[in-house]
Amino acid sequence: MGTSSGVTGFVTTVMGIVIGLTFLFGFGNVLALALRIGVPSYVAPLVAPAVDLTVLGLLVGTRHLALHSAPDRVVQPARRLLLAASAVTRALNVADPVCSGQGDKAAFDAVGPLLLIGWAEVGPGLLGGLQDVEEWAKTKVEAAIIAPDGDHHRCRRGACRAHAETAD
Repeated sequence: MGTSSGVTGFVTTVMGIVIGLTFLFGFGNVLALALRIGVPSYVAPLVAPAVDLTVLGLLVGTRHLALHSAPDRVVQPARRLLLAASAVTRALNVADPVCSGQGDKAAFDAVGPLLLIGWAEVGPGLLGGLQDVEEWAKTKVEAAIIAPDGDHHRCRRGACRAHAETAD
């Protein structure tokens, strides 16, 4: 399919597009809800971007941490907040149609936030794994070419050659 960096770039781009579309979609839903429940018109347009920017910042941050193999004790609190903010995004997106008794619209309005929650959960690990693919492949090749007699081989451009080890 391509190099790990190319695939990682593609997945990151897709993730960014989905997140951007979800934000645009959610903005209208949350604005409509805020105006319906009487939130002042100067405050109503601020809620969705605040939640969405929280999600965006956490997605970027957890992606960076995953790509740099940060320990779980650093990544987990950010991922928990990310999932919580994603759940708030979902709740805000479906609240108006739920309150109006429009179950079909609520189901439709849940699609974007569910994608956001999915990417929040899967994205950082997926991107970290994509970065590790080349290392995994290299380790697998090196492990596969160790001869039974203990001679170590190194592969270069498909041709393997034995390395002479000198004993001190």
